[in-house]
Amino acid sequence: MKKCLVKPALVLVCIVLVALPLFAQRGRGGSGGGGGGSTGCAIVTTPTTNTPTATAGGDSIGIFSRITNCSSGKGRYTVTVSAVSSCGAETIIASSVISFSGGESKLISIAYSVAPDTCKGTSMVYVSAYAGSTMLASGSTALFVE
Repeated sequence: MKKCLVKPALVLVCIVLVALPLFAQRGRGGSGGGGGGSTGCAIVTTPTTNTPTATAGGDSIGIFSRITNCSSGKGRYTVTVSAVSSCGAETIIASSVISFSGGESKLISIAYSVAPDTCKGTSMVYVSAYAGSTMLASGSTALFVE
């Protein structure tokens, strides 16, 4: 049963990673916010996972968070989900440009399969919102990898 879940999850992650540069280029240009070149305003709730522990090379885990556009104008923010293992290796899990109306909140959920060669110990999972190259907000949570 694990093989049936892991392989499609890895294929999905590969597709997302290949498509990231295309989405990033689509998000460039324009003011990205409420006008006048403002950088925008975002709030990221502390991410949660469906389990506090994960097995390296095991089942997928779910990562959940809410992003809020705290400005009154529209905004287009790049939302990135990443993980840093206990030995410092960073993995970009997902990244996407998301459009918001003023004051709008959106929930995100991502499936993540911990790689078999991930260092054992406490990893950190991050959800961050960017306007261009400026980080507006970020939240993190611990994930123990066994």
